[in-house]
Amino acid sequence: MDLILYSCKARLNSYFRQKKVQRVLLLALGIVISGFYAWLFSFLLQQSQEGSFDFGVEKMLSYTNLLLLTLIILRGFFPAYIPKADFINRIYPVPPLKRFWTELVVELVSPFYFVLLNFLVLLFLMSPDYKLMHLVQSFLVFLTAHITRRTLQLFIERKINWRTSMFVGAVVMAGAFIALQARAPMFEPITSLLMLVVHLASLGSFLTSNYFLEQAAYEPKRRTVNYSSDARRSLGWRLFKNHKMAKQLLLFGLGFKLLMLGIDATVYMAKGVHMLDKNISLWLFVGPLVIYTYVFNNVWGFYKSLWLTTERATGNYKEFLKASLMPLRLPLLIDAAIVLLYVALFNHEQATFILLMYVSAVLVLTPIGIISSFTSPKMVKGGILSFSAKTSYLYSIISIVLLGLLFLPLLHPILYLVYPLVIGLTLFAMVAVLKEYKQYKYKLFETLYKTEV
Repeated sequence: MDLILYSCKARLNSYFRQKKVQRVLLLALGIVISGFYAWLFSFLLQQSQEGSFDFGVEKMLSYTNLLLLTLIILRGFFPAYIPKADFINRIYPVPPLKRFWTELVVELVSPFYFVLLNFLVLLFLMSPDYKLMHLVQSFLVFLTAHITRRTLQLFIERKINWRTSMFVGAVVMAGAFIALQARAPMFEPITSLLMLVVHLASLGSFLTSNYFLEQAAYEPKRRTVNYSSDARRSLGWRLFKNHKMAKQLLLFGLGFKLLMLGIDATVYMAKGVHMLDKNISLWLFVGPLVIYTYVFNNVWGFYKSLWLTTERATGNYKEFLKASLMPLRLPLLIDAAIVLLYVALFNHEQATFILLMYVSAVLVLTPIGIISSFTSPKMVKGGILSFSAKTSYLYSIISIVLLGLLFLPLLHPILYLVYPLVIGLTLFAMVAVLKEYKQYKYKLFETLYKTEV
């Protein structure tokens, strides 16, 4: 217990060690937003009870649990990948079960989870239709989503010994979890305490499976750099291939985007409708957002040698503009190829909008990425598995908001007039930042090359 308390305290201190006022304000804003959404969902539950919607209270409660499940899982992968936090190195003489429980509890100590729990508690206090059993069930969904996320992270980050008894045990317990979920999905509202016991047994099976899988995951995946001496290879290809961390983050982000578009294509082939038409937020995956929020909102953090070479050679802002575009070319080409394939095969009805939106998104997000790289650089350290931000959270949010403005023509074609305004403002802001480069280069050098004590 002392180890868990100490680790939780260390985790909280790490959140508020730097930019304390800013992070406290962000946490306060999250609490306010959770209160607003609690009120909104309580209002929707009341309307469902009164028969204002086609579906009843049970469906509304299911949608609430499904939203909770989706948010927690997606938070680990979008807008940027969050590695699994390994607080206790395996070389330390800590029993495996004790290490597992400590890391599981400490992972739950985060502002994001605190805001979600605040939402659930406020919803319980505000809505008479959201009873105590529903609150407990939502908390079980909360834990199930978190265990799902850390299971995916284990497969991504660690080598798995497929032949061990631990992995076989993990598969068996995961099978028990899936079997129980097939008979009684956890997100469906319960009506008796017996179903709550079934869900507890289901969660216990999944938790045991995750523990066994963690024991079967014996070491991090190795990453090596293979340099090419082929002079015919372009510099853009070399920058993509030889920077392993940037390449892996970009490939993971593009794979995640491909998965989301693939799900939409599967639904379209099965039912003739697009998920994008039902949930407008999924349009974010059609644009090139992932390659910016994963890497190119901090291009100099990843390619600091390129920045230093350009700085020592010319110091001209036009050269910095060219240099920042070089590593972007190949990932953007891959991303555009994915979108064109999706449009040609599955969504040619919206082809005009998607292509115009995509081109405009590149013209908007590229300047934002350059601005972010100069004004809010991050030192990329500790490898892909380190628990540290690779890009600016602020500029990731700005990128999402600006890309969201490009979806306005879905409401009415006249809103295409927003495009030149948004593009013009971002280009103007980029030029203004580049002209003030001399004031930013000292901060860049200090951030990218500072010596850790």
